Amino acid sequence: MNRKIFRLRLQLRLCLLFTLIFLLIGDVVQAQATKPQWWFTYNHAGRLTDRWSYVFDLNHRTNGLVPFNSSLSAARMGMKYHTNTGFRYTAGYAWFSTFVSSTERIWLHENRLYEQAQYNHDSGKINFVHRIRIEQRWRQMFTDTEFDKTTLFFTNRSRYLFQIDGPIPHKAEQKAKFRWQFTNEFFIHNTEEIGYTTFDQNRTLTGILISPPGGLSLALLYQFIVQQQPYLREIRTINSFRITLFHQLDFRKKKNITVEEVLVID
Repeated sequence: MNRKIFRLRLQLRLCLLFTLIFLLIGDVVQAQATKPQWWFTYNHAGRLTDRWSYVFDLNHRTNGLVPFNSSLSAARMGMKYHTNTGFRYTAGYAWFSTFVSSTERIWLHENRLYEQAQYNHDSGKINFVHRIRIEQRWRQMFTDTEFDKTTLFFTNRSRYLFQIDGPIPHKAEQKAKFRWQFTNEFFIHNTEEIGYTTFDQNRTLTGILISPPGGLSLALLYQFIVQQQPYLREIRTINSFRITLFHQLDFRKKKNITVEEVLVID
């Protein structure tokens, strides 16, 4: 009983901590003049065998909702290998396209390959996720101030993600599960000359995950981004809201590995 009370108090304190972080970030955001971004994502995973699953996600970003100004569209897919420990290994392909409304060439395309290793572990009902992702990126970029010419750049980027989540107390008869979530991800480039620093961006997310019975879950998150703008040679801050629908399917007839997968924002 004492252990249960301790865990409940720990979860409540973590919720309070992340709420304070959210409010502090909100104060910084209000000082920004730009409109918030909205990220809408469909994140799908299908378990084929105990060891293998496929994953893909669709992503669309906008600058504000009214009017609905498109910013970026993306699609990503991959194959994931599951171990009977907390490790997961994934490799795949992603396509990104950035919308530039002020030019004749309104889309800048990017193709990338990626490889990642993910480790999940828990302490009671608290989940911890560590993920390292390496990306090989072929990107279109502007080459002059007139924005009428582009060239193709190749860069390597590394990303480290740390995520922690835990349950929100609810009534026993309540079917839907609620969890709080806090995530931070740091991006760096290798030695390629992409701007004036190897730092690319940092993302901090906090919010809730709603999981009704079945294979669907909904994440409602606030995200604060610190991002390098290579062409402008400046660091920019962006506040955004992320709405992600997770869809999980399991095609296995026999399940020897029954470890529940941790949902990770991508």
